[in-house]
Amino acid sequence: MERFTRNSYPGVLCALVILVLTGLPGSLFSPPKNPWGQDKIVHAIMYMGFAFLTLWGYRKSYLEQGKAYRRKALLVVLAISIAYGALTEIMQEQLIPKRTGSVYDWIADLVGSLLGTLLFYFLYRKGNNLPNRSFYK
Repeated sequence: MERFTRNSYPGVLCALVILVLTGLPGSLFSPPKNPWGQDKIVHAIMYMGFAFLTLWGYRKSYLEQGKAYRRKALLVVLAISIAYGALTEIMQEQLIPKRTGSVYDWIADLVGSLLGTLLFYFLYRKGNNLPNRSFYK
C-alpha cells in the first residue's frame, strides 16, 4: 500500500472520529446494563466502518494490483484496525475520566474490523459480477 496520501483520508478521518468519541468523558454516557449490550453494536459498527473506509480509500490500487498486494492490503488494514481498537481501550482505561477499557469492547472492535474487511473483500474481489462496476472504482 502506498504511504500516506489522499487515499488515506477516509480511514484517517474515521480514526479521528473514533478517537474523539473514545475521548469523551464517561459522565456523558449511561453505564451499560450488561457486557453484551448496545454498546458492543456501536463498537462493531465504528470499527467496521474504519476498516472498510481505510480499504476503500485504496480501492483503485486494490483493483489494479495483483493478488499478493490485495492480500497484504486486507491483512494490514485488519491488523491496524484491531490494534487501534486495543489502543483506544487502553487509552480509555488510563487517560479518560470515568471511562474504563474493556476486553468485551475490544472484542466488538475486532469483530467490526473483521466484518468491514470482509465486506470490502466481497464487494471488490476480482471478477465479481456487480451490475455497475464503474461505481465501485
